[in-house]
Amino acid sequence: MATRETSNTKQTPGETPTPTTYQSPLLDAINGAADAPDGHRQHGVAWHYGNPLGEQRAFERSTGAVDRSHQRVLQISGADTLSWLNSLISQKVDALAPGSTTNGLILDAKGHVEHAFTIVRPQESSPTGADEPTVYLISEPDTFDALQTYLTQMVFWSAVSVHEVDLALITVIGPDTSTVMAKAFEDHHAPGTPAATTQPDTLPEGTITFTDSLVGTEDSVHLLVPRPSLTDAFTTLTKAGAKPTGLMAYEAERVKAVIPEVHADLDDRTVPHEIEAFIGTPANAPTQRATVDDGPTSSYVHLNKGCYRGQETVSRIQNLGRPPRLLVKLQVDGYSARRPEPGEAITSGKRKVGRIGTVVDDCDEGPIALGLVKRSIVEKAIGGGATGGARSSSATPTTALEVDGTTLAIDPDTTHLDEAPKAGRQAVDKLRGNTR
Repeated sequence: MATRETSNTKQTPGETPTPTTYQSPLLDAINGAADAPDGHRQHGVAWHYGNPLGEQRAFERSTGAVDRSHQRVLQISGADTLSWLNSLISQKVDALAPGSTTNGLILDAKGHVEHAFTIVRPQESSPTGADEPTVYLISEPDTFDALQTYLTQMVFWSAVSVHEVDLALITVIGPDTSTVMAKAFEDHHAPGTPAATTQPDTLPEGTITFTDSLVGTEDSVHLLVPRPSLTDAFTTLTKAGAKPTGLMAYEAERVKAVIPEVHADLDDRTVPHEIEAFIGTPANAPTQRATVDDGPTSSYVHLNKGCYRGQETVSRIQNLGRPPRLLVKLQVDGYSARRPEPGEAITSGKRKVGRIGTVVDDCDEGPIALGLVKRSIVEKAIGGGATGGARSSSATPTTALEVDGTTLAIDPDTTHLDEAPKAGRQAVDKLRGNTR
């Protein structure tokens, strides 16, 4: 595994991430691979392969393979794996079936987001062959050490083990994904020909594939491959028809899907209801205890599961209130002399109304970004509030937003306001005789 400079100290969302020295072997192995600019938070994997905007077309017209090996993977295994993890996170995983994938959060005691991760349970119950469940947590590198430290500290007497594994992440996106994957798993070696004498034709043994519709398009597959075999696996995918595609293209897809990364896009006050992808489409019914065999949701939070740290805040907002801010997609002025940096203040006039996160160039839309913006500002910008969430003709789409002189505009097509009546609030009003 590549050397990393890391720290086990607690990291706060929104703070400058701990630097790493990770360098993907694909930076040297693939022609045209260009690392992100110095100081960029995604340093260490290919930002592009010579055509940064053109590579995004692969996601629309063919298929692209993205090196995301800077992400890190935690393995949790043992007899108590599912029940133990279920007690700590926002997702319901005590009935997570083999071959399933979901996402989850760890919150602090006040319900603020500390960690977000993908949860993969492979088809094989345990890599050792024992009849024990195993799951993998895929975490952004900036929060990985703190996540591992927290989970290790929470083991106590549970029959679980927590440790990092040497698996590297590759993402394949595009309309030809199924064809590429079928070819990549075929054995094209002639009978009797030693594999070592030819270029790799099949994905390495131990490859784990999974899908996650939250990121990118629905035509996507993610692969966890043994890290020493990363170059061979990537070569196999390109020989099967996938175009080497830089992380810049993937980041543009993530921003368009309004999927945050914790350190770039959130701060230490973020609650799950501020991010639609985290909470899903909130049910209007109040939260309640789910049955034991209920599976996980397709988002990051299961609104009807039992207690976990920070669950009180989730339940209170779901039943009674509204989140103070919303994560939105922003159009950024492409003519500005500078690009905003994650964490900078979004202002309206002289008033701070939010913070900007990831900023990236899209091949069609130009510079786009994610931003946490006060709910009242979003309502003014796209309509809603008193109109029940629908955009009204009296909306003010020209609400002036900027970051240090660079103007921004909220994208109304990717922003939704949940204005459905809150069941808990209705019950309180009924009890008090309030008939409004």
